Parts: sequence; C-alpha cells; structure tokens
Amino acid sequence: CDGERQISFEKASEGQRAAALLFMLLEQPGGPLIIDQPEGDLDNKIITDLTEKLHGAKQRRQLIFASHNANIVVNGASELVTYLDIDSSGERKVACAGAIDAREICDVITSTMEGGEKAFKDRQDKYGY
Repeated sequence: CDGERQISFEKASEGQRAAALLFMLLEQPGGPLIIDQPEGDLDNKIITDLTEKLHGAKQRRQLIFASHNANIVVNGASELVTYLDIDSSGERKVACAGAIDAREICDVITSTMEGGEKAFKDRQDKYGY
C-alpha cells in the first residue's frame, strides 16, 4: 500500500518494494536481522515511518543496521552505536562505540551522518531527551 492506494509488488518502485519487505521483516520475530544501508532505497517519509516501527520491532528481535542516516540511528532509539573508520594502514577499525547519549557518539553522528544535528533536535522535541 502507498497511502490508500494498493500497488502490485511487480509494479511498485524499488523504494516501495524495499519498504514493503523491510516492514514485513520488522513485524516478524526471529533471530538477529541485519540491514545494510536501507536509506539507499527509502525516501524521508518512509525513513520516518521506519523509525517509528523500530521501537516495537526491537522488542521481538535484535536489529543491526549499517547506516549513514542519523534519523534511523537517533530517532530509531539505537541502544548501541558503533562508528567505523580507517586507520593509517587503510584497515577498517572501530573508532568509537557506545550509547547514543555519550558525548563522543553524539559528536560523531552530528559531524558525519546525514540529518545529524536535526535528528537530535527532532528526538529532543519528541521525547524530551
């Protein structure tokens, strides 16, 4: 469904298909669910809907997201954020990890992620923290 309009899966856009599959997976219980950069196929309205769904979905299963979108990370109420970087030898490494309210994590999100400072402000306005 796209609002009130029903669209067959075959005729849906890539973003509509990705959203339908992702929302279906989030409704199911099961083992850990790993999702790699969903923002590549989703528009901002769907990302807002996704962050609302994450609150209930994480009660049913572990969710692991790789994302550059601060709205998913911040408004999705991430419990652990891990920031990866590349060291001087070109190897990937964990640069920092922690709770979303840790100063180092907040700084990384606001400086590197799409939607950074606005995502934190939206969360503060909505939830009071």
